[in-house]
Amino acid sequence: MRRTAVVRVLVVGMVLGQVTGLAAAATEAATPGSEGLPSALEAARLRARLETALAAAAWDSALAPAQELAALEQEEHLEALYRVLRIHCAREDSSRAYETLDDLLGAGWWNHRRLRTDPDVAFLMARERARALVRAAWSRQYIGMLERDTRDAMQKPVEVMAALAVQPGQRVADVGAGSGYFTLRLADAVGPGGRVLALDIRQEMLDHIAARTRAAQLENVELRLVPADDPQLEPGSCDLILMVDTMHYVKDRVAYARRLRAALAPGGRVAIIDFRFDPQAVREFAPPPEQQVAREVLDSELAEAGLVVAADHGFLPEQYFVIYEAR
Repeated sequence: MRRTAVVRVLVVGMVLGQVTGLAAAATEAATPGSEGLPSALEAARLRARLETALAAAAWDSALAPAQELAALEQEEHLEALYRVLRIHCAREDSSRAYETLDDLLGAGWWNHRRLRTDPDVAFLMARERARALVRAAWSRQYIGMLERDTRDAMQKPVEVMAALAVQPGQRVADVGAGSGYFTLRLADAVGPGGRVLALDIRQEMLDHIAARTRAAQLENVELRLVPADDPQLEPGSCDLILMVDTMHYVKDRVAYARRLRAALAPGGRVAIIDFRFDPQAVREFAPPPEQQVAREVLDSELAEAGLVVAADHGFLPEQYFVIYEAR
């Protein structure tokens, strides 16, 4: 037997032995209320699948358990760091609490709401410095999500821009512009004689768009920080208003839509892209079911505000894409 094959057999045997031991230990620990058991057994199963695939050099089969195991281990690591943070807060050790918070955020902690609302970390989160760290981390993660490599497949920006048929010289508002995913495309479409207003409720998003427009040498984009309930658009100022993955955040959609209608120039349009209402579907980037807005509900609300369907595009896999006009 070749030396590499011997090493592989030995490694696999050792790992499988560890997996068996882990599973046995987890089984022995199976008592009512044992919270660690499911994750321990799942980790054991994943490691067994992974090592079997690796031993056979079945790389395609190895990928899924490797990714699942990495996610499971990251989640456990984050929870461990969070426990350390709570202890430092209980001890009122601000220096070590800040260090741990920085480690937690750097490791990919996403549940910023938990940080803001957990009384066990209120000792630290009452301080502006800690809140600023959390806001900055949230922005980095959110921008990363908005600019993910897989977004084009879901949102089909080339097809969307073709359907919008933006003309040179037009005035366009990108409401809820986020990272500028559509802002820069709109700016290219309207050209130097047009204007794009990028609106968002977070300054961090606008700062990111500003950096992108500078890098692209675009001078036809204006940035505006606006409140969540009012786009603050001047009457008759827009040929097109685009809202992508934003309307589901709006509390009073009828009132908001009335403001959008008032901002339309003659012949102007409001284009809305958002997730279809499907509370049973597992979709990685969709809002929770309580935030999803059914298409028929949106049509009714916008009709109440004086906007009717002008075009309905069905080519997006997870979302509706509807263009409205003033009646």
